[in-house]
Amino acid sequence: MSTPVPRPAWLKVTSLLAAAGAIAWPVLAMLGIIGALPAQVVLNVGIVTAMLAYISIRKIRHDRAIALGGSDQADPPEAPPDGAP
Repeated sequence: MSTPVPRPAWLKVTSLLAAAGAIAWPVLAMLGIIGALPAQVVLNVGIVTAMLAYISIRKIRHDRAIALGGSDQADPPEAPPDGAP
């Protein structure tokens, strides 16, 4: 079980906005298909949702790696097994 990591307020907000956008985006897309919303609005909501989700996920992964004692560097590639070319 991992140790709980305190989250900053901005991360809580971006995570909630990303989740709300992920829920609202399909509805907005359907409204865009029937012409009730301009396609640009649907596209902008999708882009902002993806950006907020990306930022939130990266920050959470980074915090977990630090909490588990890891560094913020990627894992080194594994050595090939013996006998591999």
